[in-house]
Order: sequence, then structure tokens, then C-alpha cells
Amino acid sequence: MFVGAILLFCMVHNIYAQAKEAPSNKGTEHFRKLELAHDSTQYAHELFSIAQYCRRLGMYEESKIAAEQADKILWQVLKNKTPKSKEDYALYEEELDMQIFLMDLSIGRKDCYLVLSARNMTLDAATTGVLAYTMYDYARNGASPKELRPIYKQLEFPRPEQLNVITRYYWETGKTDQIVKEINKAQRKTAWNSLPDHERRILSRRLENACLLPSLSLTTLSECLRIAKSMYYPVSVGEVLYEQKLPEYFSMYREAARTCVNHKKPLYALKIYKLIERLIIKTIGDDLQFLLRSEQHELWEIMKSYFEEMQTFAYENRLFEGMVPFLYSNRLLMNELFTGTSFQYHRYLSDTDSRYILNTQSQIDSITFNKDSFRNQTAQDTIKRLQNRVARRELEKALINRIKKEVSPQLPKINQWNEIAASLDNNEAVIEIFSLPYELVCETYIAIVFTKKQSPRLVTLPSLPLEYEDEKIPYSKFWLPIKEVIGDCTCLYVSGLETLHFLTFANIHHENKYIIDEYDIHYLWSGNDIPRIKKEKEQTISGISHKKDIFLFGGADFNYHPSHLATEQGFQYLQGTVDEVRCIEKILSNQWNIHKYTGKDATETAFRKLSGQPLESSVIHIATHSFRIIYHPKVRNDILHVGGLSKHKEPLLHTGLIFTGANHTWENLQQLGTDDGILTALEIESMNLSGVELAVLSGCNTGNGDTRYGENIFSLQRAFRQAGVKAQIISFRDVSDKETRELMTDFYRYWQTGMSKQKAFTMAQRNMKNKYTNEPNKWASFILIE
Repeated sequence: MFVGAILLFCMVHNIYAQAKEAPSNKGTEHFRKLELAHDSTQYAHELFSIAQYCRRLGMYEESKIAAEQADKILWQVLKNKTPKSKEDYALYEEELDMQIFLMDLSIGRKDCYLVLSARNMTLDAATTGVLAYTMYDYARNGASPKELRPIYKQLEFPRPEQLNVITRYYWETGKTDQIVKEINKAQRKTAWNSLPDHERRILSRRLENACLLPSLSLTTLSECLRIAKSMYYPVSVGEVLYEQKLPEYFSMYREAARTCVNHKKPLYALKIYKLIERLIIKTIGDDLQFLLRSEQHELWEIMKSYFEEMQTFAYENRLFEGMVPFLYSNRLLMNELFTGTSFQYHRYLSDTDSRYILNTQSQIDSITFNKDSFRNQTAQDTIKRLQNRVARRELEKALINRIKKEVSPQLPKINQWNEIAASLDNNEAVIEIFSLPYELVCETYIAIVFTKKQSPRLVTLPSLPLEYEDEKIPYSKFWLPIKEVIGDCTCLYVSGLETLHFLTFANIHHENKYIIDEYDIHYLWSGNDIPRIKKEKEQTISGISHKKDIFLFGGADFNYHPSHLATEQGFQYLQGTVDEVRCIEKILSNQWNIHKYTGKDATETAFRKLSGQPLESSVIHIATHSFRIIYHPKVRNDILHVGGLSKHKEPLLHTGLIFTGANHTWENLQQLGTDDGILTALEIESMNLSGVELAVLSGCNTGNGDTRYGENIFSLQRAFRQAGVKAQIISFRDVSDKETRELMTDFYRYWQTGMSKQKAFTMAQRNMKNKYTNEPNKWASFILIE
């Protein structure tokens, strides 16, 4: 039976509602039918059904994989088949629907319509043969010409039920003339009246827009805004994710803003872009806290072009009033929506049925960290892996839906620059450093700087190399322009992780004078956090101090294995980490509760057991190797290699920490998620470390990871933040054991006297700078970030 992908679009509201209430075994039913398929045609049909189901679950990569495979199988069947019946014709019809389904998943794919047209020509040729056969069959049974009319209608392309998707594709690709042609042609046919009322309204408005846009000017701008406003309807994140597009009124407003820019009216354009911002917030709204990380990524891919355009517009018109504040607020909004913490079950343990949540999360983890999930995909296990991913997503959706019923949604506050400025002291300044899309703006890096009394100013920075082998950062070109804006301020709040992984402020100096001698530098994930952090510090000062717990990990035996099998390759033992742990223990033993894990006790299991424990105001200190793997699509085997390559696409699998027994696992990939000695950032992300005040990642390059524009850096720091840790000490360079031990012991010595951790870290770094003035690689590689 023909299953039209297009019909799904006509019922998108109903489909999404069904997806939310889908029983957890629906995926199992789909894959059971696939397994029982008796021939290639049925197999393709069932696989396409899985593709549609994946899309309803928000699994777009998986949906595309399944649909492409189904289309490939069915097309091969049709190539070797001579049409002889109406049933054969239906196969061509279904193959066409697969192509339309794939087209709608692929935003901006320019050749989709050409593919469809070519396939439809084949369909027409096949239909001619089927038509002759059918007419003969019907005439033999006494059918009238009237009964043959529906067969002729099948020759039309696009058919009425396909019109919405096809013209939507034209809208996305700017082919307004094709929209006018197709809709005008459809309106002249009787089949137009058979379309649902709401779909005819959508198509009529699309026609109206398509007629207006080519001649859009300041004269017709008000008409464009009127149409956009009339098109508005509330839309959920689920609907946006399902359609993989924003509603059309977004693009109408965007065209209006572009018209203002083209006619040299940037302040009018600014008002429209601010309206688009408000629409984005309204659209995401209450769903933000319940988004999975994969959904955050999909949402970014959908909205990316809007944020790029708004930020480029503000930068290019930066001399006009209000542009720099708008650019800053737009960056904060982008960071909060697409790099903030995604859905975490453990946030709700105190508000809902924790037994149900823990059991469900345990099932999710058993799928996520199964060894097969970490092996490179082959043709033989594609379907099995797809089935596991569907099962995991069903569990995730069931968990979120359960919590939604019991927890009131809450949109995180996104502060305006003046609200942040109001929370500052007179000697404090905010510095946000970031890059704009390189293909759009020549100046790669910029900084936005403001103080309590100074409104945001934009500073264009030099294009910085990724590494400084001579440790010399251009003081005059980089720092002096910022210094002119901050004036007499001595306390700096710095954010911009995408640049901090190769630029640390402590390393900036002029002659022998470093800026850490003049400034207290606070590194932040986002400037939006400043009011919250300052408020928490005030509460800490006024509250009752408790004896802290510190969990120390160091001196891991990387070669240890229960079978006593050892290897001479892999990670080398770090005696310096044992010395580091002992020194810290000696300093803190009289005032803090010490929990020490060294040698064969420094296991991944010991660390994992911290998850879900009462950890309020506790500290986790891990002195060990970190690892970084680079994604490469052509890697064929499953073996992990130190500093090597991986075919795993998941960015949080590309970095992690090394514990006891890791060398055995590294060369003989076991089931990750057990005590294998390799703790990936993906595993840390799933832990509950809420309440931990500080995690110290004392090793080389513990802050590095995959960087994506708009989504920030996928690193250990991101994973610990997602797990609930408030602040971290991380490094962005190779570090030496001896000097790292000195820095860390100085830090704890200052902190346990009653200083804030930020002040203690600054004092420790200054001490190291005084010892090794001309060797910043020994002390400037670490930062404390909140």
C-alpha cells in the first residue's frame, strides 16, 4: 500500500502529538516487520517506515540513512522491472515519495528538484504502459471513460498533495517564479478544492509572498510586514525539528530586514532583527530545558543562518547606535540556546519519582555505553545500530515526557548587557571574545567590552594563529585596544572558550610585565552567568562554612589488569601525579575530609561512584593523562590510538581521562561504561555531580576538544559542566609534572586560608610567574573557569 511521505506534512500536528505518546516498543514493532520482510520491495517499504518513525522521534541523521537505503533498494528493484500492473505503478509512486522525503530533510540541497523531475519522467514512461494495461482491463469489465479519469491525474507532477512540500522547497531556495507557476496551475484544477482548508491558506499566502518578494522595496515594506504578521501561528520546538525549518513568517521578516539594509536603513532593520530574536525565544520557550543535546544541534543547524546574518549585520553596521549591544545580546542568546546544558534527568530527582527516572536512565546508559555503540559502523551492523538508537531515543522521550508532567518549565534568564553591568562593581569589566563566520567577515576575532559605566564597545582584534611556539602574543595590537576601553578597572570577566583554547590572558605581557600582575581575571563559560555567580558568592560569604570534602585521583596504574596482563605500549606512568596528590593531602588533611585514590585504586569505577552522591561544596582533583582523538571518516578499524584518529562522529567520544588499567583497553577495545580505565567526556556528561564546587583536571590539554562555530567547544570542561560541576581548572597546553605540582599546592594553600578559589588561583599563578618569569609554559597553561 502506498505510504505518501507528503501526507505526513499535512498532519504534522497530529504526528508530533503521536510521537510524544508513542509506546516505547513501537520501534521494536517496526524492526520486527523489517526482519520478516519476504522480498526486497517489502524490505524497502518497511525501512522507509522506519525512516519516517525516526523523523518523528527527531532522529534526522538516522532518518536520512534509512530513507536513502530504502530508496536505493527500491530503485534497484524498479530498474530491473517491467511495469505490468497498477501495483507496479504504486512502486514508482512510493519511490518518488522517498525522494521528496529526502529532499525535505536536506535543506539547501540545490539538485533535489532536478532529481525529482528525472525520476518523474521515468514514472511517466512507466505510467504510459500501466495506463494502456489498465484501460484494457477496465474496458473489458465494462468501465466507463469517467472511471478512467483518475488514472490520467496520476500523470500530473507535482500532484496536489505534493504541492506544499515542493513549493516550500522553492521558497527555501528563492525560486519565487516557480511558486507562482505551480500554485497558479494547481488553482485552476478541480483537485485544488480537495486540499484541506488550512493547506490551501498556506499555499495562498505563499503565492502572495512569492508575488511580493521580487519587487520588495521600502514602499511595499509595510505590506510585507503585514503579510508576515498575518502568517504568524504558535509553533512548538517539536514541530520545527520535525519540519527541519522555521515557519515562513521568519523568512518574510528576514526579507524585510534585508530590504532595509539594501536601502541604507540599518536602524529600521535592527528593529526587525530584534523582532526575529523575540520570535526565536517565543518558539523555543518552555522546551529549552527539555532539549537533548542532539536536538540542540539540530535546532542550531536550522537557526544558524539567522544568527550568522544578524551578527554579521550588527558588525558591519557597528558605528550605528545600538548595534554593538545588539551583537552582544545576540551572542548571549546563541550561547544559552545552543551551548548551554541540555536535558539532564538528575536535575529533577528531588521533584519527581527518582526510582522511575533512575531505572529509565540506567536502560539508556546500557544502550549508550554498549561496546557495539563505540565500534565503527559496517554495512552488516547498520540496522542493529539503528535499532539500538531508536530504542534509546524512545526511552529518552518517555523520560522527558514523564518529567514534563511533574515539573513546571522554566526558561533560563537571558540578561541584557545593562542588567549585567548593573551587577558589576566600579572596578570590574566584561570582555567577550569571539569569531564571526570567516567566509562572511574578514576580521576573524572581535571583542565586546563594557564596564559598569561604559556601554559596550567593539574592538577588532588581529587574526590570531592557533599556537604561539614563542609564547609571544601581540600586546600592542591585542591588549592595548581593550585596555583603552576598560580604563582603571582591575577585575576582568572574560568569556569566549572558542578562543581561550589557544589564547590565555595570563600569557600576555609587555617586556617583563604580565597583565596578571595588574588584573584579577575571571574566566566564564558565558557572560550571562555573571549576575548569578556574583549572587552565589555573596550568599557563600554570608553563609555558614562547612568542612570540605576533596576526592583526589592520581598515580593511576595504567598497565594494571585483573589478569595481570601488561603492555609496554600506551600511556606512561606519571610519578609526578602521586607526588602532587600527596602534597595536597598534606596541606589539607587538618581542615578538609580527604578521599584518596592512587595506584590500582585510581579506577574509573571509583570515580563513577561519585555520581549521585551528596557532593555539596566538594572538590574533585584528577591528576592523570587526558586524551584527544581526531575524527576521520576513512578510519576502518576499532582500535583507539593515542593522539590518533577515529571514525566515531560523537565529539564527546574524542576526549577523556585515563585511569587504572587503561592500556589494556586502549589496544583491545572492551565495553566502555565499565571499569575499563578510559573515561570519555560522553560518560562524564551522563553523571550527576551536582553540588561539586570545583573539578581540577590536572593534566595536559584537559580543556581542548572539537570546536564548532555556534556550538562552542566539545571538551571535558563541557562534560563536567553538563554533569553539574560549578567551576573547573583546566589546561590548554602540555604541562610539566613538577611545575604543575607547585601550582596546585600553592593554590590549595591559599584557598584553605579562607580566600575565594578565584583569588587563590590568581595568587598561585603570580607566585609561579615570579619563579619562572620567562617560562610562561610552566604556569600560564591553566585557567580557572566558572
